[in-house]
Amino acid sequence: MQHKAQAAVDFLSTYGIALIIISIAIAVIVKVGFLTPTLSTSTCTPEPGFACEFYAINTSGVLEISLAQATGSQLILRGFACSTLPNTTGNKPMFGNIYVTNSIAYYPSGDAPVNSITMYSSTAQTLYVNCYGPGGIAKGRIGNSFIGYLWLNYTVPGYGTITQQAATLDLRYT
Repeated sequence: MQHKAQAAVDFLSTYGIALIIISIAIAVIVKVGFLTPTLSTSTCTPEPGFACEFYAINTSGVLEISLAQATGSQLILRGFACSTLPNTTGNKPMFGNIYVTNSIAYYPSGDAPVNSITMYSSTAQTLYVNCYGPGGIAKGRIGNSFIGYLWLNYTVPGYGTITQQAATLDLRYT
């Protein structure tokens, strides 16, 4: 009888330890986010006349985007902005550089278009800009989602200055 009881205790403790180890492994996998569906790709949906060639946002909230234009004429870029929401009228950003100016405060590492940037048709220009949300610069963890918009303030020779949304962004922080 004692041997049967010992065998039962050995059986239960062996399988109990195995279940504890499996439970810990599952908890670690869930906590790390290994099973989180972050495999979806980042997207940039440009407005007509523009094309996104490369785009990424880092954990510090800096958007790097290579934007091309195909309007048939040159654009003189005066400012650009990135925000998580448009303003109430939908024509400018809600947060950050709301007037889409070339103020150095909104651009990382002094990449502001202080003297303007000329964008020629069918050529790309790499832009760096801080993205803003309601709490300031929109920082995030690697793999987290950022949804926002890119606005441009530019002049078309002979037509005047235009501020418009250039792209809708659905990115993963890198």
